[in-house]
Amino acid sequence: MTLFECTGISKQFSTQFVLNNFDFSVAAGDKWDIRGASGIGKTTLFKLLLGFIQPESGSIHYKGKALTSKQVWQVRKDVAYVSQDAHIGHGLVNELFIETAGYKNNHSRYQTREQLAMHLDFFELNPGILNKPLEQLSGGEKQRIALINALMLNRTIFFLDEMTSALDGRMKIRTRDLFFTQNDWTVLSISHDLHSTTYPNTQTLTLGK
Repeated sequence: MTLFECTGISKQFSTQFVLNNFDFSVAAGDKWDIRGASGIGKTTLFKLLLGFIQPESGSIHYKGKALTSKQVWQVRKDVAYVSQDAHIGHGLVNELFIETAGYKNNHSRYQTREQLAMHLDFFELNPGILNKPLEQLSGGEKQRIALINALMLNRTIFFLDEMTSALDGRMKIRTRDLFFTQNDWTVLSISHDLHSTTYPNTQTLTLGK
């Protein structure tokens, strides 16, 4: 099943095109490594697919329907997005999970506290971190908490923007193994780690070539 279909899309900022007459298709279960130099359009592609910005030309479809304002909300209900922005809010870590679970689109699907404990264990975080202020977390801790929050949404489509940039080598591998070996997950991952492992059936999109 085709999830996303981009046809001839162009996006420019000021006088510079970051994407120009760009075609791209994502099927359910696809794994994509999206690579390229900074400023080449990787994060812009995510923002286009999520409807945060619109292309100057071309079309974007999700599940066969044009990405109108109505269809955008369906995309955002289906996609778990982890931004490269290290800022994940204020307050205690536990309050972040409670707040996310309380959103209308999430509360019926959000995972249990038992599953939260399993995710904390997987990412080698002590349960005591739940009572720490988000502002006091290290960059690596913030990144792992953001990934756990995405997993707690219980979705099968993941947009991951530099998901391992603040992690050490062993945790980078562990995290990529998690996302790229789940057959029923659709994963689009932006990365500057050109040496990172390529998994079977993973496709590479290099922008700016």
